[in-house]
Amino acid sequence: MKRLAWLSGVVLVVICAALGRVPNLAVAPTRFLWLFSAAFACYALAAWLLRRARGMAVIGPVLVIAALTRLALLPAAPSLSTDAYRYLWDARVARAGISPYAYPPLAHELTALRDDQIFPRLNHPTWRTIYPPAAELFFRAVGWVAPGSMLALKVALGIGELTALGALLGLLRALELPEGRLVIYAWNPLLLVEVWGTAHLDALVLPAVIGATWAFIIGRRVLAAGLLAAGASIKLYPAALLPLILGGPGSLAALVTFIVVMAASYARVIVEGLSVLGSLPRYLHDEYFNLGITRSLVDHPNLVVGVLIAWVVWGAIARRSAPFPNRAVTLVGGLIVLSGNVFPWYVLWLIPFLTLVPSIPWIAFTGSVAFAYAFFLEQPWAIPWWARAVECAPLAAGAGWWAARHTMFRPLARRTT
Repeated sequence: MKRLAWLSGVVLVVICAALGRVPNLAVAPTRFLWLFSAAFACYALAAWLLRRARGMAVIGPVLVIAALTRLALLPAAPSLSTDAYRYLWDARVARAGISPYAYPPLAHELTALRDDQIFPRLNHPTWRTIYPPAAELFFRAVGWVAPGSMLALKVALGIGELTALGALLGLLRALELPEGRLVIYAWNPLLLVEVWGTAHLDALVLPAVIGATWAFIIGRRVLAAGLLAAGASIKLYPAALLPLILGGPGSLAALVTFIVVMAASYARVIVEGLSVLGSLPRYLHDEYFNLGITRSLVDHPNLVVGVLIAWVVWGAIARRSAPFPNRAVTLVGGLIVLSGNVFPWYVLWLIPFLTLVPSIPWIAFTGSVAFAYAFFLEQPWAIPWWARAVECAPLAAGAGWWAARHTMFRPLARRTT
């Protein structure tokens, strides 16, 4: 059985190499979806076969194949999303001594910074940046080392993701869980494409989230809060996990630590005021791509924010006796599908928790969500109905199975009592 898993891994490497050789996946969406589906089939088979495997004889091949898949995608230019070019642009603006929050790329004040490599690939050129200050600091650091280099940016993000991989392996071993589960994370095609192919900033959030989980499990609540704050200072969503680590001894110190770290990361507010939010409010209102459940039913951005807050509050109250990773799967999964837009890379921070607490519907969703890229199949660009159906199918099936189980067995439980 393991030989079949390793063979699946080899095929996964070949498919990643094929994906990496496509110059622009956005203009070849059919090829992307077929290759991605084949990659996910190999991944799913290997994850199933290795789910109970243990020992160094498993870890070695898993890490080798993980490394080869990443190297295969590293040279590829981002095409499914052009966010990475915005990272390079923000770094260029900052190096010129101008705040990235001050002007959108099309502003007259930034005319001298435009080129024919980065500027034409920017999305939303009328928007100011939406990224938190710590993210901007990262962009500037990469730009200082290698100005305008996409490869340098991908390597820097890759280092963050590899740190997450190492931390997750350590956490699996600390919890005495089968090391074979590492495949759920290490070979996940969505993670490979979105980090190593498309260079999304979410790669830097993963080590913070995994580190916070480990810290909380071993009773280091303050450290967990600090790591969550570090992640939230790069992209805001890890802050939603904070309520899950509060409610016991040391909670006040943890809360203060989180606030202090976040305040330090937003210290430039003192100089620039609320302009450091950039076009974040505009993003919440004007961005339309693969709408989540709430916005599909009622298209009102403020309602979406209210629903997300309510979900976090419910997640903090419900199932308090359940282990942290189990609660995190429910909380994070709900936040993803209830949010205004479900970009595929928004799913990445769920994958480490699925490695600790495997869930077939959610793992399948990490594959089906890639069908949001069917957006590129039609002109004008829009996600066709069948792609939305494919995307939602695993979660719909999982919800149906859960409902059927509870409907069938609850009357039986009553009769036996």
